[in-house]
Amino acid sequence: MGTDWERYGRAALRREKLPRLSFADAVGLSDTTNITDSSANDIFERIVRNAGLGVADAELLAVVAVAELDPQAPRWIADLGEERGVLTVGLLRALLGDSMAARLGEDAPLRRAALVDVAAGGPLATAAVGLPRRVAWALMGELSLDPGLPPDTDVVLADGPGGVGRVLVSGPDRVRRLAAAAEALAGIGFLACAPPDDERAWRALVAQASVVGAGLILDLRAPAPGGQQGESLDALCRRWVERAAHLPIGLTAADPIPLDGLPEGPWVEVDPEPAAITDQEWFAQYGEVPVPARRPDAGQLRALANLPGAGPQRLASGALLRHARRVTPRVGWGDLVLPPAQERRLRDLADRYRHRERVHEQWGLPLFPSPGVVALFSGPSGTGKTTSAEVIASELGVEMFRVDLSALVSKYIGETEKNLEEIFSAAHAGDFLLLFDEADSLFGTRSAVTDARDRYANMEVSYLLQRLETYDGLVVLTSNFQGNIDDAFLRRIHVSVHFPMPTPEDRARIWDRCLASAPRREVDLGYIAKTFELSGGSIRNAALTAAFLAAARAGEIGMVELLTAVSQELTKLRKRVTTDQFGRWAAEVDGLV
Repeated sequence: MGTDWERYGRAALRREKLPRLSFADAVGLSDTTNITDSSANDIFERIVRNAGLGVADAELLAVVAVAELDPQAPRWIADLGEERGVLTVGLLRALLGDSMAARLGEDAPLRRAALVDVAAGGPLATAAVGLPRRVAWALMGELSLDPGLPPDTDVVLADGPGGVGRVLVSGPDRVRRLAAAAEALAGIGFLACAPPDDERAWRALVAQASVVGAGLILDLRAPAPGGQQGESLDALCRRWVERAAHLPIGLTAADPIPLDGLPEGPWVEVDPEPAAITDQEWFAQYGEVPVPARRPDAGQLRALANLPGAGPQRLASGALLRHARRVTPRVGWGDLVLPPAQERRLRDLADRYRHRERVHEQWGLPLFPSPGVVALFSGPSGTGKTTSAEVIASELGVEMFRVDLSALVSKYIGETEKNLEEIFSAAHAGDFLLLFDEADSLFGTRSAVTDARDRYANMEVSYLLQRLETYDGLVVLTSNFQGNIDDAFLRRIHVSVHFPMPTPEDRARIWDRCLASAPRREVDLGYIAKTFELSGGSIRNAALTAAFLAAARAGEIGMVELLTAVSQELTKLRKRVTTDQFGRWAAEVDGLV
């Protein structure tokens, strides 16, 4: 028997007397409708109501729908003189009159709701008129999501309908801002995605929302690192937001959305919940597991829900490992050989990170110069800067990532900032120590601008300064020469530790530790330590070389092996080697000139 709209469409295509759409009175169709009203039972009626259509637009949609879905429609259309059996603008004009055909105009309600397609190109009279596939499937009872939607489209549900038609939400966490928009907007179901880049995707998105009675939440893309602050809408997005006046629409972004270029209409701005999760949210997912010192945000907790048993650190590993190497600390305080003052400064650094919550949150002291802890370790190569960072990571029980500067810095403009953003954004997911080794190569003093490259190099430094001010984790910068570090960085350093070359007494202790339990015979470590000024790293290398020399000779480590290894290390360091330095063992030492 068919429904009202099917009977109406068939009668129109057969040039019969048009019946009245009896459901118009039942659902109260008029020129203005309320999309939250679900009193209509038929799918066609609900689509009409969702799209805010009046009776005339509903009648036109019924004709187009029957032409699309009824298998006999091509024959009826051919009988009307259209040999292709395709409904056209000219045929609709002949059947229903100029006023009805005009309702297919670009800015008409049916086109704004993306419920009807009109083929582009050629004479308007012969342009084919049809339904988008999503609308046609819906009329047959299939309401799944259109595969033509943007790939990042999510479905967001609210606890109950709000009352706002247009809303702005900004905040750092995507899950929080989408939830805030959904709670404020009229309706209980929303399609959330970044604004599409082309007309086809926009039509698919608006048609899907019109069919199922959903609203839209458009999460604006963040600007490129170093670019203009605040997300903005392009012309295509503004046009479709203004066109889709029948849908509740929220615009969300990490930063406040600029008011210039905002689509027409009354907008309401609401604030989302704080990004950091509450104790209740953590315990709901992890039971009695203690809340970590650096709480994940709501988006991270949602991602972790898909991987039971994983902690917040799991979120960062993939992104961080593109630019950094995970370091598993295998040393402790007992492995350091440093002057007492330097060791105290390192312990102060660990305490500063460990007690941030008490000082800043409980006692109310300001987060200055940044919410995290930034340390600078300076001194000659091999004096223990990287080892000390490992000790700090081990003491605090945090993972350590050593940033690969050669992979981080790019010759292409803007790539370095992009890489830095990936590192800091990923590291925000958990407790990490980020080690920028030999940082003066990236964070050095800004130069005078003499060409374009100087200007963009200075932009990279400025971007890093900005990022250090907002990062709330632990960063250690190491430098061989503190004088090479830009003064602007030094002002953002919480703790600075200088690592001097070890004294003869310290060198003797380092030699003894580096040789560990290897067999020795008549070695005078005091003589070697006093005669040769080597850093801890060089001593470690020389001790290892001596051990291999002794192992190859199936003997014990003696002075000849040790001094031969020292000779090779000094040569590698381009330091002058004289036979006088090797005393009575000089004739036996390999490699002396």
